[in-house]
Amino acid sequence: MACVEEDDFCFVEPFFYDEASDLAMRARALEMTRRKEEEKARQEEEKARKAEERRRRGLDHKQVMASILEYDPKTKRKVYTRYSFNDFGVFDINTESPIPPMRYTKRCVNGLKLQDTANILTVKIVSSDKGFPIDVYGTIIARDSIDHKCMYLFNHTRDNCQPIKSRDETLILTGPGRGLVLLDFIYLEMNLKIKLGVEPLGEQISKGLLMIDGRVLPRDEKVVVGHITLESWFSIVDVRYATLLNAIEGTFEMKLLEGCFCGKIMAGIEGIEPRIVIYNSDEDGVVSCEDRAVIMLRRRVMTLRLNGMLTLGFAVPGGGGAATRQWKVEFTPRHRGEEKKEISFGTAKLQVKVFWSMLDYRP
Repeated sequence: MACVEEDDFCFVEPFFYDEASDLAMRARALEMTRRKEEEKARQEEEKARKAEERRRRGLDHKQVMASILEYDPKTKRKVYTRYSFNDFGVFDINTESPIPPMRYTKRCVNGLKLQDTANILTVKIVSSDKGFPIDVYGTIIARDSIDHKCMYLFNHTRDNCQPIKSRDETLILTGPGRGLVLLDFIYLEMNLKIKLGVEPLGEQISKGLLMIDGRVLPRDEKVVVGHITLESWFSIVDVRYATLLNAIEGTFEMKLLEGCFCGKIMAGIEGIEPRIVIYNSDEDGVVSCEDRAVIMLRRRVMTLRLNGMLTLGFAVPGGGGAATRQWKVEFTPRHRGEEKKEISFGTAKLQVKVFWSMLDYRP
């Protein structure tokens, strides 16, 4: 019988199977796999969403670009009739600028600097293939360097046309509602039509895009008056504007304290002609203190240089064929704050307020 030496035996540690630990490890592995699959699915879903968003944005952009590219019968070529320098997949071309005037009238913000600006002085239809007189309606929109959104300078419906009797008459502008900041360009969109009797649809007389280039402003001239023309459809439109370096914003308000006012009110900036008519009782209606205290001005915002002067002129026709009587009140621009003055002429007494504010190129 074989004999087994004692040294041939070795101790083997018994194996204990921990079922609970194994199940927990398997559960963790399954959970990790599930999470990886969920993350992969999420990434694929996000990738598909972004691709769809890019497709939608691209389609929206193309649709807008196609809608503003039109054939101009006067120049006999296709032109962009509206602002076209944006991503219209995210930018709404018709949205009005929400930025108000007087942003910094009552507060001081560190880092604000004086801005280059522009004032639109006049818009005239200097040539009409349809002759004169004409009844004009439609829109003129300005976009500036702050947010490139719409600010209406002229906005008349077909039922509220402005009659233009000759090439010397100007369109009555009612904007912008805040100062225009000029870093690169100010864009002007013309879309003017004329009323044709009782026809429901008017006829296009002017349509197109003009640009005021702020990149080439002469730095040695602080105030420059210029003009640009749009030759399109059946007219030539002339726009006179003034650019001002290192300017602030002035917003004016007028209240009739006594009597009634019949005449014109004009706003003038030192070094700039012509002065802007901001109220005309012949067209805007006579104001009496019994009707309303606040005079509804056509335009109430301008930009000015700090070392300039804002002049508000008042012209009242003399009775019985007498000469027109004129008064004026002057204001010196400031960085911020408000200023109030009173002026009397005849039976009328007016309170004039001007609110000063710095401008900011940021929305």
